Amino acid sequence: MHITTLLPFMRWTALAFAASTAACSSAPVTPPSTNADGEIIPASEAAATAYVTQTIRATVQKGFDQDHHAYRDVHRKTHGCVQARFKIQPDLPPALAQGLFAHPGQYDAVIRFSNGSGRSQDDHDRDARGMAVKVIGVRGGTQDFVMTNHPVFFIHDAQDYVDFVSAMNGSGWSKAGWVMSHLFDNVPLVIAFVSHPIDNPLHQQYWSTTASRLGPGQMKFSAKPCLGSVFDEAADQANSSPDRLAQNMRRQLASQSACFDFMVQPRTVPAHMPIEDPTVEWPEAESPFVTVATIDVPAQTPDLGEACERLSFTPWHTLPEHQPLGSISRMRKVVYQEVSTLRHGLNHQPVVEPAGR
Repeated sequence: MHITTLLPFMRWTALAFAASTAACSSAPVTPPSTNADGEIIPASEAAATAYVTQTIRATVQKGFDQDHHAYRDVHRKTHGCVQARFKIQPDLPPALAQGLFAHPGQYDAVIRFSNGSGRSQDDHDRDARGMAVKVIGVRGGTQDFVMTNHPVFFIHDAQDYVDFVSAMNGSGWSKAGWVMSHLFDNVPLVIAFVSHPIDNPLHQQYWSTTASRLGPGQMKFSAKPCLGSVFDEAADQANSSPDRLAQNMRRQLASQSACFDFMVQPRTVPAHMPIEDPTVEWPEAESPFVTVATIDVPAQTPDLGEACERLSFTPWHTLPEHQPLGSISRMRKVVYQEVSTLRHGLNHQPVVEPAGR
């Protein structure tokens, strides 16, 4: 199993939870509270978030000291940034016509496609793949939708993170012990998360894995190639380059456009659709994904340069109506902001969000 590619993404949560547990071991136990969105927020979360910020900042700084350039701590390898148009569907039902989707219209957008690893590795290696969409000019700001090409995550909660990363950072016996003790639970989730074959980022479906608000309700979201999209699968599969994903995407967009349906899945049965456990796939039989927008990607040359790398994507570039939910998202709020600020500062790049036309 090539699961080591996931460690940079998971290390911060494990360290944060371990630190917060140690810091609070002598304090009285406070029952977690539950809010109107269904979130269960541990009392120790603020301490965990502070520790994770410090840890990831140190990791980025160490990389800069070695390479004289600060990179993203995850999703390091870019396949390209592309310009797009995000088109809201008309006549959506009231439950879906919330926030960005309240009124039909069109927005400029930029999309970054990437590998999930914190290393710039061969595209043939097992890995998650990312699609990060930045919708521009939304109430004077931006709305980001960050997705991977698997519908669920592979860790249940913070303690699950601790167990996994502690084992992976330990001896071979620790790794083997974790695999054996989680053989019928986390291990299949890990394998599934990194095992989707991919030849072209434009051909994949992507999911949020975590929940967000949908106005007064909650949702997950997904982007799927539009029905009838035409791909040169033979040419994509024939490319054996370690950078094949960027090359295949560039070849397609040199002569034709691409299209995604952007869909939301309302949380209709809370008992079957947890907010705090991203390993649970919300049943589509009880709440199917519904298209609320179309993402049109015209023919173009994808950007692999500095302009693409300067961009920062975070679920917390958001309207209040689409606020991210759950422990992973709450921790990302601070961590993503701190890492982006540090990365741009070390590289002498201003942190600037693009403005719409």
